Amino acid sequence: MAEIMRGKAWVASGYVMAYDIVVQKFWTDPIDKELNSKFIMSGVEAEFDKENSFKNKGYTFIVAGHNFAGGGKSIEHVVTGLMGAGIKAVFADSFSRLQFRNATNYGLPFITSKNIKDLVSTGDELEYNPNTGIIRNLTTGKQAQAAPMAPFVLEIAEAGGLIEYVREKIASGTVHELK
Repeated sequence: MAEIMRGKAWVASGYVMAYDIVVQKFWTDPIDKELNSKFIMSGVEAEFDKENSFKNKGYTFIVAGHNFAGGGKSIEHVVTGLMGAGIKAVFADSFSRLQFRNATNYGLPFITSKNIKDLVSTGDELEYNPNTGIIRNLTTGKQAQAAPMAPFVLEIAEAGGLIEYVREKIASGTVHELK
């Protein structure tokens, strides 16, 4: 059973491209969460074009519209940067297929919830139950129903990503379960 997540939301005002989440000039080692988080969202909103300006706002969740993190290659900087900035889950109408897979591999929940932007404003406190898929806006009392996270995806997230998940399976002698 995964724990309920609580925290503050940031709502994207428009389409959010992968190359705007982490602008290419700020790309570092793809797996370095701390370095990739320094200029996260710098290409999305002008207020975030200073080092750690998004991260210092203390957001836990991102709420977005259609095709979040689309329009680019499968760059891992996006997911690791979001994680380094303190993001615990992203809720959107839909996601880029490539970034959705990266998020799963790193254990960052990308949750599809149609019209979630209609229920949330930046700064609202949210609660997300990955076992039931319920997203509650604690500020307004509204809620949305998303699909619960698949058990396999929950296990990857709880392990800290796909690599750690496989390492745990190998160490426990249960790697045969991955067939």
